[in-house]
Amino acid sequence: MPRIHPFKAAHFDAAKLGGDLTKVTTQPYDRIDAKLQDEYAARHAHNIIRIILRKEEPGKDKYREAAGTLEDWLAKGILVQDSKPALYVYHQTCTTPQGRKIRKGLSALVQIDEPGKGKILPHEQTHTGPKIDRFKLISAARAHTEQVFFLYSDPEKAVNRICDEAARGKPDFIATDDLGEVHTVWRIGDPARIQAIQKALEAKDCIIADGHHRYETSWNYKQDCLARGEKLDSPQTAANVLATLVNMDDDLTIFGTHRLCYDVPAFDLAKVLAAAKKVFDIREYAFADAAAEQKARAMMLEELRVTGLEKPCFGVAAKASQAHYLFVVRDVKAAAAQVKDPRSEDWRSLDVCLLHTLVLEALLGIGPKELAAEMNVEFLRSADEAVEKVRGAGRFQVAFLVNPVRMDQIQRVVRKGERFPQKTTDFYPKLLTGLLLCRLNVSET
Repeated sequence: MPRIHPFKAAHFDAAKLGGDLTKVTTQPYDRIDAKLQDEYAARHAHNIIRIILRKEEPGKDKYREAAGTLEDWLAKGILVQDSKPALYVYHQTCTTPQGRKIRKGLSALVQIDEPGKGKILPHEQTHTGPKIDRFKLISAARAHTEQVFFLYSDPEKAVNRICDEAARGKPDFIATDDLGEVHTVWRIGDPARIQAIQKALEAKDCIIADGHHRYETSWNYKQDCLARGEKLDSPQTAANVLATLVNMDDDLTIFGTHRLCYDVPAFDLAKVLAAAKKVFDIREYAFADAAAEQKARAMMLEELRVTGLEKPCFGVAAKASQAHYLFVVRDVKAAAAQVKDPRSEDWRSLDVCLLHTLVLEALLGIGPKELAAEMNVEFLRSADEAVEKVRGAGRFQVAFLVNPVRMDQIQRVVRKGERFPQKTTDFYPKLLTGLLLCRLNVSET
């Protein structure tokens, strides 16, 4: 892994907020729609939303306004900066399908490699628009206002053990997110512990789990600073990115991201089913009323989970249909061969790649161009919500329900230098924004 560094974090003055940062923190910017943006703004006068996702105002540059807000809050002591560099233990206590668990992370500055090269491996495609937006914010604010989420492999749990020692005391910050998950942070200022963590991580690769746009933006900003002649010879500069690192050998939770299709011309479920039988074995879960639909849905989702351990498959729910369906790939090698892409068979046989190529593109006319333009498809984490939206009165015609990608699949694909289609992985929970910020060009002394 590139060198990691302690840093002087900027953060809300927890004492002024009763020790609880719940009212001033948010989900990552790319999880926030207009409604949630308004809710955050109404929650507290100093909610971080006013910096990370500021609304347009006539005659004003929202990025400069955000930077001005950051400086104003620092000047007034609403935000304060630690006097000494530290690493930060970051625990997320959350409810998962397997029960209540703690995801353990470490927040630090990490040396930036060129995306796709070096020891930091991306796993997902990015789009230009979000990178332009984030570049304008980091350029104006000269700060990392959110974190990138990295995964590393440490079967011996060496880093976990050091961090667990630090997490035995009273936490420095705590907050509860919108879904009721608890986020807790402890400082590690002891040089011996910091050096032990750096040594344990120095030989490891890491994978970007979340925050690809933020990471690539940080690389672009680093190049911009170098082109302008800035010296990036200390940790708290554009040479490094703010990140939380999590051990992938822990029991991590990944959700599937379901596809809801709309505005498909002349959509005909019967024709889709007939054409799909060439590649898929199709299981039907019929129902006659609402109570039977619930049972059929539960059965389909359970068989989706179990079957997905052996073969690529996905569930199908369509508007006005009296049945749900499970599409199971009959011959994985033959199906993967139909994905006309030069990437590996591991990549071509992913559930979402087969779904995108053999169903969305071949049967519904939704190809890479439409997906890149964010046309015809919306994405949801909840399978039940996806089915309800399709069965409701709205615009959605059909939902495709997918299993979460497995960690072994992520490692195989990423280590071949390949990236997943967007919205393939959904690591849970998300890192909370507003717990830790990193101002750039801050002296070490």
